[in-house]
Amino acid sequence: MNSEKNKSKPSRFIKRNSLLTDLFENDHIKTVYHLFIATFIGLFVNTVAYDYLKKGEVVLGLKLIKSGFGKLHIALLVWCGYFLVTCSIYYIFKLWATYRNFHKLQVTKFWDWFWITLLSLYYIYSFKFAAYVVTEFKLPPASSAIVVLEQTRLLMKIHSFIRSNIHKPHSDNPLKLPPFSNFLYFLFVPTLIYQETYPRTAKINWKFVLLRLLECIAVIFYLSFVIDRFLNPTVQDFGSRKYTLNELILCIFENTTTGIFFLLPTFFLVLHSWQNLFGELTRFGDRLFYSDWWTCTDFSGYFRKWNIIVQSWLYLYVYKDFNDNVFKGNTTLSKLAVFLISAVVHEWVLTYMFGFFFPLLFAEFLVFGTIFNYVGAPKTAAFNVLFWYALALGMGSLVTMYGIEYYARANAPVERPSFREWVVPRFLTCDCIHVS
Repeated sequence: MNSEKNKSKPSRFIKRNSLLTDLFENDHIKTVYHLFIATFIGLFVNTVAYDYLKKGEVVLGLKLIKSGFGKLHIALLVWCGYFLVTCSIYYIFKLWATYRNFHKLQVTKFWDWFWITLLSLYYIYSFKFAAYVVTEFKLPPASSAIVVLEQTRLLMKIHSFIRSNIHKPHSDNPLKLPPFSNFLYFLFVPTLIYQETYPRTAKINWKFVLLRLLECIAVIFYLSFVIDRFLNPTVQDFGSRKYTLNELILCIFENTTTGIFFLLPTFFLVLHSWQNLFGELTRFGDRLFYSDWWTCTDFSGYFRKWNIIVQSWLYLYVYKDFNDNVFKGNTTLSKLAVFLISAVVHEWVLTYMFGFFFPLLFAEFLVFGTIFNYVGAPKTAAFNVLFWYALALGMGSLVTMYGIEYYARANAPVERPSFREWVVPRFLTCDCIHVS
């Protein structure tokens, strides 16, 4: 990777605020924050009026939230199980480190490969178990997201901890693991990169914690309003009546604004409010969770700046490992490995979050993402506008097509679907598109 890209990959942690935290100190920039609050109030009033005048009831988006977070207790129980198993990994790793130092070379190699095999099997069956839980208990989307995303996050934490502490082959010194308290702290801090110590704040600012918590709740309601008032009316009849091809295309263009209404609050919820909430609770000092992706003019910069937490993990444990050990300096193949693994995991999450296989994000991420990663653009206002429209169109197509597929399967279900019916998009086989 070139030097410009390496600038977005910090080699160490330092004490700093999230970019938006600092920007909101400026009264002019803070107006944007106030604009979103005003938009939230507008959506709230709009939803109340719509529910009361058209439906004769006022649900305030609670119906959608309640259905999305249904069977939440199962998701939380599964998380507790994952957490306990993750904690046990520390002691299993300690067992490996302790006994390998007393073995001869040949026995040590066998000992290492034995535990590497077990660890690999755990990675595989961790994904399989999460898939089994959300499928067997028919968890709705939000509860499923908790299971699959937390399973993935904890797995990335385990990998980071092991990779950071593993004994170097040329060293004769016994491997000494940090205390369990370090590992436990690492499981909750908002980073996927393990190190012995992190910069920490002097104390917890409970006002800051409360504001971030209120933001999380508000954004969940915001997204519920957007789905209920903008997305659902355009796609919820799919499977119960025929759509023309023109209607289908029009839905995508109509939902470009809806796509932005999805993208910005989701970014704010996941990468600002939620990460800062846990950053403050754990007194974690480095809040560089994202950079100024909104100023980008191309997707190469966007991929580097959007989610620095995951991007740093991919760089250290996928790109560098593949580049150093597998492809021997071939940066192109190493980058492709990053995009492939990232696309597969993203698609796996969405598949079990929604309960169906619909690889549109996989195609956009792997094909367009890979191509756009090599396409630069001048740093001008015009190209920033084009970047934003491309982002809106891409997100609009995603929310529209995933919404259409969701309702096609809900309104035109198949009894005991075969494997083919599971992998082939239902909106193509339900005879719901009228081609004149």
